[in-house]
Amino acid sequence: MNYKKSAGQRGKKIWALSAAGALSLSILAACGGGGASSSNGTTSNATATSMSGTVAVGSAVANANVTVIGANGVSVNVTSDASGNYTASLAGLTAPFLIVASDPSAFAPTLYSVLPSLPTGTTATANVTTLTTAVAALLTSSGNPLDLSTGANLSALVTPASVGAAVTKLDVALAPILTANGLTASSFDPIGTAFSANQTGADAVIDSVRLVPAAAGGNQLISTASPSTGITLNQGTTISAPLTAPPVAANYLAAVTTALGQCVSGTTAACAQAVDASYRENGFTTLTNAHPVLSSPGLTLGTPRTLEFFTGTGGVQKALILWPYSIANGTSGSFVTVAQKTAAGAWDIVGNQQQFNVTITSFLDRRIFLDTADAPYNRYESGLGITVAAGAAGTPNPANLASVAVSGPGINGTAYLVPRNSTGSSVLGLTNNALTSVPTSPVTTTSNTSLYRWSWQALPNATQNYVPNSGALGYFTPTPINPATVPQFATYTVKFYDSTGAQIGQTDSVINPTAVIGASAGAGVPWQTLSSATQSAFLSVGGSQSGAQGAVNLAWSNLVNNQNIAPLASKAQLQISSGTGVTPSTEVDGWWNGPAAFNASGQYSATVTAGVAQNGVQQCTTACPFPALQAGSQRLVLLSWGVDQTSYYNIYKYDD
Repeated sequence: MNYKKSAGQRGKKIWALSAAGALSLSILAACGGGGASSSNGTTSNATATSMSGTVAVGSAVANANVTVIGANGVSVNVTSDASGNYTASLAGLTAPFLIVASDPSAFAPTLYSVLPSLPTGTTATANVTTLTTAVAALLTSSGNPLDLSTGANLSALVTPASVGAAVTKLDVALAPILTANGLTASSFDPIGTAFSANQTGADAVIDSVRLVPAAAGGNQLISTASPSTGITLNQGTTISAPLTAPPVAANYLAAVTTALGQCVSGTTAACAQAVDASYRENGFTTLTNAHPVLSSPGLTLGTPRTLEFFTGTGGVQKALILWPYSIANGTSGSFVTVAQKTAAGAWDIVGNQQQFNVTITSFLDRRIFLDTADAPYNRYESGLGITVAAGAAGTPNPANLASVAVSGPGINGTAYLVPRNSTGSSVLGLTNNALTSVPTSPVTTTSNTSLYRWSWQALPNATQNYVPNSGALGYFTPTPINPATVPQFATYTVKFYDSTGAQIGQTDSVINPTAVIGASAGAGVPWQTLSSATQSAFLSVGGSQSGAQGAVNLAWSNLVNNQNIAPLASKAQLQISSGTGVTPSTEVDGWWNGPAAFNASGQYSATVTAGVAQNGVQQCTTACPFPALQAGSQRLVLLSWGVDQTSYYNIYKYDD
């Protein structure tokens, strides 16, 4: 079959795509674009009794929790294998289907896919990738694939015609990237085309793009070549210009990956091939000091994911990299670094070149207040998590560190961080009040946070819009910003000072390696629910655990719309302040460091011990129970997890 139009011609035609257009797409797929395509909904005599596909974000998502949801509300849970492949029985489920995949290692975001009807044959194909998530987003008015998790929306929005139109739009957006990887831009089917996660073909296309939150909510698709130019995804999307293809092939770091694996396994000669002689990262000059996990027994490095390509000093081509790993005890994670193209044309790891140990990443939280006075202000918040390790001899951050000034996109003036007045925390906190100059004497903060909020939005059940008071403007902008004004992967200026106000060392430039996120993105997150038993026992006056506690058991549910699709919590924190006039007045924190293992019931629990810091170290030299809930005290329960280094915080709080 001979059918070819330019990207511009296709862009002019797809906006009126109807069922006839979807039929055209199915014919194209039959000509070689995707075989028995699951996205085109072919079929009379549907006989498929199972579904299979690949879960990938470029690299395969191994051990993903895959939930297939039928329009009748029935679902089945399976797990992907080491290659990201899954197979699920469709017994008892009716079409159309929503497929949700979550990564227990928190390297990949929650992924979605759709299958409008069953094809002829015994097995239907439905990949679950960045691209299929984009298709699902294009089916909704909000751009949130989570909207498809109810039976009514699934039946109404996921049809052969609507899915065909969404795939066509996506292909227009991806045309240069598809062509660069040997695929036909007029007929590529991301849902039904079988592929392997090997950085070629369809997998290379997935490697080239990312889904990030859109400024007004929902999602946008960006290219690693030009991340500040994105395409917002929803039913009204039009494609004015396609995304730019990256400057190198998807497997450009293959040699570095091999050498780095040999290096961390003990082959010293390979280290010089993988790591540049000028390497420096967060003040460390060796890779294993910057990322101690690389010295763990049984370490396995995964396939690195490029976040963005950029040009460094002197026109050197660089790339911001997210690198996954797993270790023998089953722990998985990732670290961020910078790679560069050398004068010889090869690539190696050069690091971020920072003098001090500072990280700046995006965060999103949901705050639910259980006291009557604050409940009207339930809200989503977003902004920057500014993590500065407390100063100590023998570490990159000096022992005389007294304050840190941070400025850059989205921050109102300058944000200052100082030591916390608390037990159970090893990082600096933002000041309560906005400062206009560097502190010239030792100060501490009771703000309890290193999260700088630049955006907030009321939850549907809230009755009031929150306005920060003057005592919170050290960690809030006066009014919410438009996150679209902040460039992706923005750079921030960071300065260290001693207690006299004198600057320590040189000024650092710190890149935020995570996507810009606004509070509106909270509506698209499948949040966990703290159990009513925990709320009544620990977060209410007169509850069975309202007195002082040395440890607290928390329970929560991952069911969303009766489906087990919320992300696994990797940490839980309790943050408790003492009441008015209580001595000592020091806040007591406690952390549980998971992660939770997937439970088919969707029910989870954890025990949090008072005084245990984020690093798992008990910081109390004497007994330090969580204070009792009484006049003037506050209790906060937080469930957290991360995706691509972006932090998510699910917060329940009681202020007395």
